[in-house]
Amino acid sequence: MKKITLALVLLTFSVQAQDFPLPYCEITDSNDVSVEEITSVDFAGTSISNADLANVLIDETANVVDIAQDETYTIEVSGNTFGNFDNDIVAFIDWNQNDVLDDTGEIYEIGTLTNSTGSDGVSVSIAITVPADAVLGTTRIRLTKTYQDADSPAEINPCGIQFNPFGQGVFSGFGQALDFTLQIDTSLSTGEFDTNALTVYPMPVKDVLNVSYKSLIDSIKIYNLLGQEVYSKNTNSDSLQLDLASLTVGTYIIKLFTEQVQHSFKIIKQ
Repeated sequence: MKKITLALVLLTFSVQAQDFPLPYCEITDSNDVSVEEITSVDFAGTSISNADLANVLIDETANVVDIAQDETYTIEVSGNTFGNFDNDIVAFIDWNQNDVLDDTGEIYEIGTLTNSTGSDGVSVSIAITVPADAVLGTTRIRLTKTYQDADSPAEINPCGIQFNPFGQGVFSGFGQALDFTLQIDTSLSTGEFDTNALTVYPMPVKDVLNVSYKSLIDSIKIYNLLGQEVYSKNTNSDSLQLDLASLTVGTYIIKLFTEQVQHSFKIIKQ
């Protein structure tokens, strides 16, 4: 269990739109939350990196992720647990666009991060299916990262980073929240990535990575776990050989783009 102290936390607020996070809730008692950051998010082919250690609620609403009704996407989240501690990661998505983030069917418990620096390849992920009746247009997704342990469960609350230490009541805790934007459409539903038709080898890769798919690959991008683009190539082929010898040893995220769909997957560079 982390030592709980009473302290004044000086917050340096980043420049944000004046109305953020309206029409959605702020984080309750944010001055009492000890910030422990979400370092990266990968969802539906879009990567977001974050190194803000000052703000409890991060405004990434300028990042717009295109998704489609009745399609399934994987969301993957990394974060700094500040030692050998557990942090619960939860996503809240306003599918019905009523400005409330925790209606029935809008809460996704992604998993628990344990003993991670946020940049060591440790992450949690879950597959999310967009409801067939999700309201079309733009809506909000919020991620919360909240410390917990066996005696002090985290509260599932889009409006607070909170836990209940030793059953003594709900208190502000340790963690962070991050908002970004989803654009829900129907046009993307005509295309579905066929993972069975994708071939990637060798794995792990040392120098040359072979990638092939059943249809033409328009482009490919590679990101490190901080969300930084380290490789980009425009292509017009269904079979690629990528020279990755210059990349340092570690884990990377590859985004593959075809005419209709995109797909993300991880590789390990030796």
